[in-house]
Amino acid sequence: MKKVDTYRNPIIHYRGESSFPGPYEVTDEALGRYDVSRERFGSTEVLLETGESFFVKDYQYEVGENRIGMYFLPINDYGVVSRSDGTETWASTEVDTFLRERMNLKPTDPIYAFIYFIHPEQNRGSIAQLADPRHSDKIQMGITHLGSYLGLGKTSNAPPLYHHREWGVDGESDKDYGYPANVMILSLEGVDQATLNQNFHLVDEFLNYGVRFPQEYKNSKFRAVDINTALMFYRDWILERNYLKTDETWFTYCAANKTIVATVALNLPHNPDAFMEVYGAEDGSTFWEAFLKNYYQLTGYDLADTDKTEFEPLWKKQGLTQEQIRPFTLREYRRYDRARRWNYLDRFRGFKPLPPTVGTGWSPQASADIIFDFVDVYADFLDAGAIASCAVVAGFSTIVSDRMGISRYEYFYFALPIMEIIMEADARTVVDRNSPADYHESAYYHKTYEALYKVFGGEVIHMKMHVGRHLEIKKLVHSLEKSAGVMAKDADPESLAWLSLKRVRANWKELVESECESREEAYVWMMESVEAHLEKARDAVVSNPKKIQFNAPPAIAHLMGIGMFPSNPLIKLKTVCTVLEHNELQLMDAGCRNE
Repeated sequence: MKKVDTYRNPIIHYRGESSFPGPYEVTDEALGRYDVSRERFGSTEVLLETGESFFVKDYQYEVGENRIGMYFLPINDYGVVSRSDGTETWASTEVDTFLRERMNLKPTDPIYAFIYFIHPEQNRGSIAQLADPRHSDKIQMGITHLGSYLGLGKTSNAPPLYHHREWGVDGESDKDYGYPANVMILSLEGVDQATLNQNFHLVDEFLNYGVRFPQEYKNSKFRAVDINTALMFYRDWILERNYLKTDETWFTYCAANKTIVATVALNLPHNPDAFMEVYGAEDGSTFWEAFLKNYYQLTGYDLADTDKTEFEPLWKKQGLTQEQIRPFTLREYRRYDRARRWNYLDRFRGFKPLPPTVGTGWSPQASADIIFDFVDVYADFLDAGAIASCAVVAGFSTIVSDRMGISRYEYFYFALPIMEIIMEADARTVVDRNSPADYHESAYYHKTYEALYKVFGGEVIHMKMHVGRHLEIKKLVHSLEKSAGVMAKDADPESLAWLSLKRVRANWKELVESECESREEAYVWMMESVEAHLEKARDAVVSNPKKIQFNAPPAIAHLMGIGMFPSNPLIKLKTVCTVLEHNELQLMDAGCRNE
């Protein structure tokens, strides 16, 4: 049998003490403002209705072999900081020195790193509170911005003037606590880091200049999810095609912008031969000349030969051909997108892109991934229990229905099979040969049904009234069970509770004739069993052109860094430090360091 850690994230759910190596620690005053203890910084306490709680290390990362925690470094956007040797230095020198060591860079080599901003003050709450976007950012793991760090204290963001192109970790003016950032290195197998950093700089400079930021960024459509569309986007952005500046469905929020930067930078070395390889001899040559002209207009300098880049791009490393990765024309893209949305790709004869997982640094997330991540972190089967897991899945119905432009019927068509498996996993740990042969006579079944009824929003009334309603409910949902769904008007607490226990009822005889499983065994079975249903949910097509099929949330970099979401196997993403405003850190006594 597969081990629990095959599915359960070993960083998020690490039970050992957190490690905080390095010369700096958070001050007592800052800990008080974040309302968190020193040993729990970067963690969240999840409060259960039973009065118990558990901790997840949702902002932390590997800081050494078998060690989870954070490595703190100070910055100052406007002045000096104290160095670990007691001397003073300017602004971001400590971070730059640290990153150069980690990237094996020379003093003159360019720095490029991703930075994702966290909310350590959001460190406690019930599952319902953590899932409520009005009061918490935990739907995105409390990570609300993804940008890039360019060295010398300069950052790149969407919108372009966010944090004034500085760190901005001092937080908002109306808050007395900061806005720390985790810093992540991206590397490509077999490519010199300085060369890769330079290529990222070139791409980021252009895609960050004049970024169009969507008004409703949390519900923004993300189009450039594959290599073909991303390369089209880059070409047309530099050529200043009108649709990228006027059609809001092409506008890019923070993480979407950096995802496109990554796809282009990993696949397009900046030299004339590479441009002609990717865009074709004639179009590539024309585009290269346009790039040089626009580079001068952007920077005031000609692109020096030493600033050009040459390396084996990701698409070649993966054995792809130019025809496979060639950029769309806008007309080709629109024809493909219409066929995809209206579900006739199987008979579509036009140009189709590669899947989002091929030739890119990473694929976007579907709504199913976002729900699954939240459950996996804050409403985990082993920590929070099956009832809480199902409550979260059902509770996301309104958000996802609006986000994807689908009915609640369609949502539960995908969600209910997963909820049924979760509840059967729970039953596997309780129901055995000592249980009644008829589930109607089981105290476990009635107690579980009542608990589901309550978490789905039902009022507390005597259980016998619910038992008497079983046959009525069964008739109500009989025709709907065939499609594993429930119409919006029928998605009441009783029906949802009944449907969630469908597999328990169907498999009751088998459960009674078996021995109880451990919760770990049931968890592994559950994770294996839901995967096919998750894939089906991920592939659900959004037909409304203004609704969201894919998303690259700000948390995606962290999710990949800790292994909760896959990146391309040829790239490596590693979080190496956490940057705080200098007055929130102090030098640690060398004898007290958690080395």
